[in-house]
Amino acid sequence: MQQFRLIKKILAATASVCLVGSVYADSIGDIVESTGLASLIRNNTTIESNVDVKVNLYDTAETTNGRMLIEFLDNAELALTEHTRVIIDEVIYDPNPDKSKMVMKMAFGTARFASGAGVNKNNIDISTPTAQIAIRGTNFTTTIDELGRSLIILLPDEFGDPSGVIVVSNGAGEVTLAEAYAATMVSSADSTPTKPVTINGITPALIDNMFIVNPPTEVREVVEESVQENEDSGILDVDFLEFNELEQDALKNTEVNLEFSELDIDFLDVDFLRDLLDVVEALEKTTVKLVDTQQQSTSGEVTLRGATLGKNNDSQYNIFVEEDGLVFYRDVQGVIRIKVLLDSSTKLVTTVEGYEGVIDLNAGDDSIIVITQE
Repeated sequence: MQQFRLIKKILAATASVCLVGSVYADSIGDIVESTGLASLIRNNTTIESNVDVKVNLYDTAETTNGRMLIEFLDNAELALTEHTRVIIDEVIYDPNPDKSKMVMKMAFGTARFASGAGVNKNNIDISTPTAQIAIRGTNFTTTIDELGRSLIILLPDEFGDPSGVIVVSNGAGEVTLAEAYAATMVSSADSTPTKPVTINGITPALIDNMFIVNPPTEVREVVEESVQENEDSGILDVDFLEFNELEQDALKNTEVNLEFSELDIDFLDVDFLRDLLDVVEALEKTTVKLVDTQQQSTSGEVTLRGATLGKNNDSQYNIFVEEDGLVFYRDVQGVIRIKVLLDSSTKLVTTVEGYEGVIDLNAGDDSIIVITQE
């Protein structure tokens, strides 16, 4: 009965587009589960996610504080956890699975894909910002942070066995995942995927965005091993033609040891007509040099990554010291003001119009603050 329903769906989709000489279907699936804040973006229009809402070709599925489950015409499933975006690029259904095709881009967040019966697995192309995933399996997850770093995990089938095989690759190399809960991390498009490791003691329900912020021990160890191997490479292994240190902003990852005052801000270089008086008032409260305050912090030093003290043009954050805390202040189409202790270890994830990024105070591994401004 299930097989008949699948065939009927595919034939209906094919017939509906034969009139225009194409094998593309307008509706390629349905939202079957939806909780919290989630939506489809279609032709620059946001459609609120609800059960039975149709999913069309070229839709972007996106969640904020919500989750969404999409079932495609061939019974393939795409599940999105919170703060996730997936772009549906191309879906072709044909009665002959060898002529069908599915292409999707996992942009960020955590998504789970389970293939269906209507598309030959060799014709399924799933990508992340740093890797391509060739599917010879049926069930896997991707977890992607704002920098594009991708964690891919092969999930088991209903009996606990591997659900197949997937190949994770980019221009630097490839690895094959063939065991249940086998995982690889891909840090950039030009870095080799880490060798596969098996994660113990997890279930699919436990896989979410925290796996990037705090990776499983097995993944963290293999990443550290990969970094050590790169550091141990000899002088003959260095490609000096790829030297690009002059293109890097050294201040983006530097110990914060500079005093910042309102004299350091170019008030004319501000977007969206921010309220300058509020910024000045906040800066006037900074009466202690950061180097002096550092000596009072329990950690002995303060480090910023992804931003610098003062005005940051990319994020529009003004960052300054106030008593024993560090203030992140932004006034663009709404005010963001956050104060954290200088000796805290905090990760600030911001998604606003015109900027998406991460700022780490110290290691950034104790507290996570996620801001989504709409």
